[in-house]
Amino acid sequence: MNFIIYFLIGSLTAILGALPLGTTNVAVINTTIKEDVKQALKIIYPAAIAELFLITIAINFNMQIENFVDMNIWLQYSIAIIMLAIGVFLFFGRKECIKDENEECIIIKKRYNISKQTLGFILGFFNPTVLVYWILVISFLNKKMIYLTTKIDYSLLFLFIVGAFIGKVITLYIYGKFSHLLKIRVKNMTQKINRVIGILLVFVSLVQFIKLLYY
Repeated sequence: MNFIIYFLIGSLTAILGALPLGTTNVAVINTTIKEDVKQALKIIYPAAIAELFLITIAINFNMQIENFVDMNIWLQYSIAIIMLAIGVFLFFGRKECIKDENEECIIIKKRYNISKQTLGFILGFFNPTVLVYWILVISFLNKKMIYLTTKIDYSLLFLFIVGAFIGKVITLYIYGKFSHLLKIRVKNMTQKINRVIGILLVFVSLVQFIKLLYY
């Protein structure tokens, strides 16, 4: 029974974490629109694998990371500043590109050409928001539901991680499958998504500044 519970909780928490629109989701949507779902899978699988590294880090070091962030106020300010900068960039940022009939970029002028697999891994691994999510989730699960530490049976940890991988892949795949529907209904979707994400990041960073200054 425990095996099923760990697997299902891993899947559900990964699905919940992947539902909000993030950079990986946007990359999957854009790739599906410009090419097809098969090409998007080249981003999805590496991104899901990369997230497993973040989950492993969160399982091993969640308490140390929480304590380190709490004890170093400069780090909290740095995180808030980075979120604010990224939010402003996403809201006002522009790309030089050739657009299709839906005002989506078909060809983007890039300085560096990287493979979809590399892009997926980078987006999945260098993602502080996802790491924070897993730290919070694992902390909550340890207190309320199940134990996720290196001291438990490794088969349970393995099933949790496998469940998380499958949950992430399924969610991103669904984003890809619905991309064409979104393309029909929403013109210039990527820019609008980026602006929404930008607004959310700016809002979260401002809340963080208020907490740091007044609480």
